[in-house]
Parts: sequence; C-alpha cells; structure tokens
Amino acid sequence: MFGSKTGLVYLVPLLLVVAAGQAQNGAWLAHVDSLWQRGAFEEALALLNNGLQHNPGAADLLWRRSRVRVELGMRAPEKGQQRALYRQALADAQAAIAADSLNSRAYVAAAIAAGRLALVSSPRDKVAYARQIRGYIDRALALNPNDDIAYHVRGRWHYEVATLSFFERTLVRVIYGGLPDASLEAAAADFRRALALRERIVHHLELGRTLLRLGDREGAIRELEQALALPPVEPNDSTYQEDARRLLARIR
Repeated sequence: MFGSKTGLVYLVPLLLVVAAGQAQNGAWLAHVDSLWQRGAFEEALALLNNGLQHNPGAADLLWRRSRVRVELGMRAPEKGQQRALYRQALADAQAAIAADSLNSRAYVAAAIAAGRLALVSSPRDKVAYARQIRGYIDRALALNPNDDIAYHVRGRWHYEVATLSFFERTLVRVIYGGLPDASLEAAAADFRRALALRERIVHHLELGRTLLRLGDREGAIRELEQALALPPVEPNDSTYQEDARRLLARIR
C-alpha cells in the first residue's frame, strides 16, 4: 500500500500528526519539569494527576509523579505524612517500571523513594529497603551508565550501608544473610563518577561528607567549599548549601 502514490498521500499527513503530537507531549513534559525545577511541586502534581487520568500507564508521568511526591514528603512536617508520601512515590515508580521495564529513570525514582522510606522507617524496614535500593539502582545503571543521579544514589547506598549501626548490621545478617559489600571508599568513587558526568551541589556535599568519614579533612573542605561556590539551580540546592556550610564550620 505505502509503495504507491496513493498510500503516500495518506501516510505523510499521518506522520505529521504523530510528530506534532510527540512535540506537544515533549513540551508539556518540559513544562512539568520546569515546575519541579522551580519548586512548584503542588502545581506539578496537579498536572501529572490530570495527565495520568487520561493515560494511567504512562511511565514518564509515573516516575515524574514519584519524584514530586518525594519532594513533598521531604517538606511534610510529620514522619507519618512523610512515610505516606514516600510510599505513594515508591508505588508510582514501581508502576512506571511495570509499564516500561527499560525506563532507567523509573528505577532511579524507585531507588530514591525507597531510600527516603528507609530514613523514616524502623531498623528492620530500613535494611529491607536497603536491599531494594541496590537492586533498583544496579538496574538503572545497566540501562543508562551515564546517569549522574544513579551514581549519586548508589554512593548514598554505600555510605548508609557502610555506616549501619551494630544492631542494624546484626538484623541484616540474621534476617537477610547480609547485604552486598559496601564501603565508604566505594561511596566516594561513586560521588566522583557522578561529578565527572555533571557537577551538582549535592554531589560535592556528599563527597565532602564521605571524605570526612574517611579521615581526609582537607579533601572534605575542598568539596564543601565547591558546594558553596556553585549557584543554586535545583529545588534543594539552598538546603544542601546550608548543610555544607554547617559541616564546614564544624570541621574548620
């Protein structure tokens, strides 16, 4: 059919309609991303909720809603509210993975949501989430080895697991038989890989914190100073810089 002139007459307008729809969808997603960038999380959530009503299985909408819910959870005043939002965020990311198992951003979103849940959970649940996080982030990096956020999340995983308390380590060993190897050195290496891909305030902050735990005071100071030297461009950058400022004041 499409080898004929008649077929081309019908095909060309169809392709133009598809291309126009893709461009419009891309512009809409870019607008949602700009709202997230500006910290307009409630507005972004409303748009994503509306979009998902019309297309409930859209992975690119689901992982974005997960990201927004994590931000709202970070700003919730009570742990109960935080946990509820983080659970919703994890459910969204898991739905995105189910909808598109090759979407690396969905796995990163799942790892971030599980990581936030771990921070507000009991020691038993914390170690359970630690296992989930590593699985999600390894899959994300297998799909996209150039994602700086994925390396950052893996670095945080190494840091948190390497600094588990004796009680938490005992839980891991007794209940789960252990976790994959983790170390502060591996955390520092992942934060450096993240910085090699893209310079972000949070990468410098976490590398500085890790170097301090490793006993490299001068290296930590350099990273924290760099975190303060960069202009804030993302929603939590000012908070990260305040963390860097406090840590720097403590170690100088």
